[in-house]
Amino acid sequence: MGLNVVLAAILLCTVAVSKWISTGRRRLPPGPPQDPLIGNLRHLTSGCTEETFRKWGKTYGSDIIHAKVFGRSIVILNSQKAARDLMEKRSLNYSCRPRLVLIAELMGWDSVITNLPYGDRFRKHRRMIWDHFNPQSVMAFRPLQRSEACVFLLGLAETPEELIRHVRRFTAATIMKIAYGHTVKSVDELYVRLAEEAGYDTVTGSANYGAVLVDFFPALKYIPSWMPGAGFKRRALETREKVQQMLDAPFRMVQRRMAAGTAIPSFTSSLLVQSSSIGIADEEDIKGAAGVLYAAATDTTTAMLESMFLLMVMHPAAFARAQAEIDSIIGRDRLPEFDDRSSLPYLDCVLKEIYRQCNAPSFVRRNPLTTDQPGLPHRSVNDDQYCGFDIPADTVVIPNIWAMTRDESIYANPNSFIPERFLNQDRATAEVTDPRRLVFGFGRRECPGQSFADANLWLIAACVLATFNVSPSYDEVISPPAVFVPGIVRHPAPFKCDIKLRPGRSLELIEQTAHVVA
Repeated sequence: MGLNVVLAAILLCTVAVSKWISTGRRRLPPGPPQDPLIGNLRHLTSGCTEETFRKWGKTYGSDIIHAKVFGRSIVILNSQKAARDLMEKRSLNYSCRPRLVLIAELMGWDSVITNLPYGDRFRKHRRMIWDHFNPQSVMAFRPLQRSEACVFLLGLAETPEELIRHVRRFTAATIMKIAYGHTVKSVDELYVRLAEEAGYDTVTGSANYGAVLVDFFPALKYIPSWMPGAGFKRRALETREKVQQMLDAPFRMVQRRMAAGTAIPSFTSSLLVQSSSIGIADEEDIKGAAGVLYAAATDTTTAMLESMFLLMVMHPAAFARAQAEIDSIIGRDRLPEFDDRSSLPYLDCVLKEIYRQCNAPSFVRRNPLTTDQPGLPHRSVNDDQYCGFDIPADTVVIPNIWAMTRDESIYANPNSFIPERFLNQDRATAEVTDPRRLVFGFGRRECPGQSFADANLWLIAACVLATFNVSPSYDEVISPPAVFVPGIVRHPAPFKCDIKLRPGRSLELIEQTAHVVA
C-alpha cells in the first residue's frame, strides 16, 4: 500500500514537472502579468471585458493575446483575420467548446446547440436548424413576418410608450409560430414568461465567483447544495427547473395538438413526424433544437431592435436620409416589402452600422467561460501554432467581436455612427467590412438562423421608417456613447423616445397591409 502511494506521488510529480518544462519551452502569445494561483482572473472580472481585451492587444502589439485563469490558458482574438484564420480555416481544431459546467451541466442548457461540444450530436442539431432556416427555406416565413410586423406597427401606433413590450411580442410571436405553431398575443403569456425567466436566471446566476470556480474546478459541482459557499449551486438548480419547464412546456403542447389533430405545421411538429419511432434521446434533441430557436433568437433580435430605436433617437440625420430613400423609391402608397431591399442601399448601410455598433452579443462579467452566443469561447482540441506562437491543446479561445467591429484599420472613426462608410464599396471591401460576417459567429459555429434574424431587423426598420417619426423625448436628451446593460446579450439601458405616426395615410397603410396578409 505504501509503495503504491509513493509510486503515485512520483507519477504526479513527473507529470507536473513535465508539464512545467513543456510550458516553459512554448512561445505563447503575449499577455498581461499574472497573479499567483488565480492568473488573470482579477483583470477579467472588473470593468468592460471587451475593452480590456482590446487594450491588451494595443499594449502588447498583437492581435492574439494570452491570459491564464487558475492555470487554464485563454487566447483572445482581437482581429477578424485571426478569428477567420483559426476558427474558419482550421475549424476542425477550433469548433469545440470548453467544458461549461455551470450553464450546461448544472443549469440544464446541455441540449442546445450553442453549448454542445463539436461532434455527431452538434452536427445533428445544426442540420435540423439549417434545413428550416437556410436562406432558401426562410423565404417561406415572409408572410408570417409581414403579418407580425403589421401587428407590431398597429401596437406602436396605439401605445407608443410601450415600445419594448411591442418589440418583445414581435420577436416572440415570429419564432414561437415557426418553432411550435403557437400564436403569441401577449408577452405575459406562459411560454414567453418561462423563456424570459429562464434566461434572466441564467444571466444572474452566471455572474458570481462561485460560478467562476465551478467552471475551472468541475469537482465543485458535486458539493452538497446545503453547504456554506454552495449558493451558486442552489441558484443553478433553481434555474435548471425553469430551463426544463421552458423546453418541456411548448414541446408537450405540440404533442397534445398533434394527437388531437389540431397542430399547426411547425419546426417541432415536422421533426416529430420525421421521427417515426422517437426515443428519449431524439426527444431531447428536438426539445433542445426548438428551445434554442426561441431562447437565442428572441433575446438577440429584441436587443438589436431596441438598439435600432435608440440609435434613431441619437442619430436622426442618418435615419432621416434612410426615410427619404424609402419615400423616393417606394413612395407613400404602400409599405416596404422584402423584394424592395436591393433598391434601398442606404437603409442597408444603416443596418450594417447598427450591427457594427450595437452587436447584441456581449461578455458576462466575472466568468470568462460564459460569454455571448456567437462569441461563446471555442476550445483548441490539439496543439497548434499561429504567427509564430504556440496555442496548446485545451486552450479557451475567445473571439473579441466587439474589438473587431471597432478596428480602426477597417472602420475609420469607429466610435462614430457613419452608415456612409459602407456605400459604393467594391466587392472585396464590402465582404471585409460587413459586420454581419462577425456578429453571427465563425466557421462551424456560425449562427444557422442569421438569414431569418437579419430579415426581421430589415423589415421592422423599413416599415417603421415608412410610417413613423422617432425622436428624443422632450424631457430626455441622449448623447453618445450609448449605454448598454451587461449580460449574455447586450440590451440598451432604458431610454425614452417620442414615436408618432407620420402625417398622411400611415395608419391606413398599416391597416390595409394587415388585412391583406392576414
